[in-house]
Order: sequence, then C-alpha cells, then structure tokens
Amino acid sequence: MDLSPVFLIVVIILVMPLFVYLAVKQHKISKEVYALLAEDGYDIIFSGEGNTYIAFNIKKASFRAGSLIDHRYFQESISYIHNYEWKWKELDGKKIENTFYIYISNIEFPVHKIYYQRKEDNAEIEWAKLQAVFHQSYELQSTKMKENSEIYFDFFISHASEDKDNFVRPLVNELSQLGINVWFDEQTLEIGDSLRRNIDTGLKKASYGIVVLSHAFFSKKWTQYELDSLINRAVNDENKVLLPIWHNIDATEVAEYSHYLADKLALQTTIHSIDEIAKELSKIAYKSRSIATS
Repeated sequence: MDLSPVFLIVVIILVMPLFVYLAVKQHKISKEVYALLAEDGYDIIFSGEGNTYIAFNIKKASFRAGSLIDHRYFQESISYIHNYEWKWKELDGKKIENTFYIYISNIEFPVHKIYYQRKEDNAEIEWAKLQAVFHQSYELQSTKMKENSEIYFDFFISHASEDKDNFVRPLVNELSQLGINVWFDEQTLEIGDSLRRNIDTGLKKASYGIVVLSHAFFSKKWTQYELDSLINRAVNDENKVLLPIWHNIDATEVAEYSHYLADKLALQTTIHSIDEIAKELSKIAYKSRSIATS
C-alpha cells in the first residue's frame, strides 16, 4: 500500500527533531574528545573507520585509539603497534580505495583502518606523516629505554639445544614477528665469542628470562648456570623476571628438579600452541616497555 505524501511529511516533521538532536549531541561529544586529546598531548590525529580515530603523542611515544561519538578509548605505548601498511586498488593508473592498516597487539582492538578513497594525493601526504610519527616515536622510546635502564632485550631464553628446532626457534620467530627483542644464542652469538660472557650480558640486558623446562634442560650444565642467575635475580627483584615454559613435562617432573620452579605459574606446550605462547609473552613485554618509557 502506497503511503500518502501527507503521511510522509508528518513522519518527517516528527522524526527530524530527533535527528537534529542526535547530530548536535554527536558534534558536542566530538568537540570534547578533540579537546581532551589536545589537552593530553595527542595532537597528531588520523580519522578512522566510521567515527573512530587514532592519535599520537610523540613526546610520550604513545597512541590513543577510540571513538568520536563517546569517550571510550584504548591508550598504550607505541610498542603495541607491531606493523602498519598502505593498501589500495588501481584504476586507470590511479590509486583508489586507499586504506592504511595499523595493526595493534590487543585482542579487543587488533586493527585500525584509515580511509582516503580516491584521494591519492591526500593519502601520499598522510602516509608520509604517519611514517614520520612512527619513526620519531620509536626513536624517542629507544632513547628513553637506554637512558633509563640499558635494557636491550625483552627476553633472554634459556633452553636446551635439543629443544631448539621443534620449539625455541619457532617461538623466537613468532616473537620477532610481534616486534619483540629476544636474546637467542643462534642470533646473538658470533664465532669467537665467550659463551659465559655473552650469557651474562644477555641476562643483565633482558627484562625477563624465559626458561624452557624439559627433560633435556634438566641435564644441561649451561642451562643450570643460566637458571641459577635468573633465580638469584628473581629473588632479589620485586618484579616477575622469571617466566617458565613447561615443554612436554608435567608438574611432578618439574617439582623433582626444583620446588621453586614448580610453584611458579607456567605456560605449557602440551596445552598452549606456539602462537598462543608468543602472544602471552608479547603482552608482558609491551607492558614492561610501557612502564620503562613512562
């Protein structure tokens, strides 16, 4: 049944004030959000998908991502952004549907999209600005970390060589993909280096020590030396510096080797995949970096 023009006019008259009210309210909230961003030093802002935004505070090497229609946002160190890229489609030699993807190491907010549609020139300018933001922020963060603590690695990994191929190397590769710095003998040691001296350096310059506990680990001389150093540090440090991973062993076997290690909460390869373990460890590293640069 066709609606009469009179009825449509009445509906429009009744609904229009609601649309006006919502538009005014949204505009007011957006102004408040922009004002708060400016007040907190997040002065480089990129509009995102829908009513979202991502803003950067270079001095603090941090970012804030949220919505312009409410006051919710996610704020963290720039280290939580592990990659970014520009994707587009081409039509008649021109870039169209330009989209920046910013990948964030957060389950609830994994990716932020910035659209430029057919505005290729605008996208070129904004891409250069985005690259400059990341470069300056990472440089500042790196400088602060060196000034504050001289820590160069997120993790030191103590492990038996028998576990390298099937677990440790894949784990290190996965952590590297997430932007995590790992002291790993295969990557860090060079021919002629002193093993003991480099182990000592790695232990001192890492925020955390990952210990891959396995049957092979329990029989090794060097892993025992590394473990003793990590335990001494853990006992004298209020922070949780020792992170055990049980590799194909159970609690009873760990307790036979060390009651101290058996009492610590551990990730287990019989329960967690390498990808899951890497993500859990990366959360710890990102949190540590955020504290170090605050």
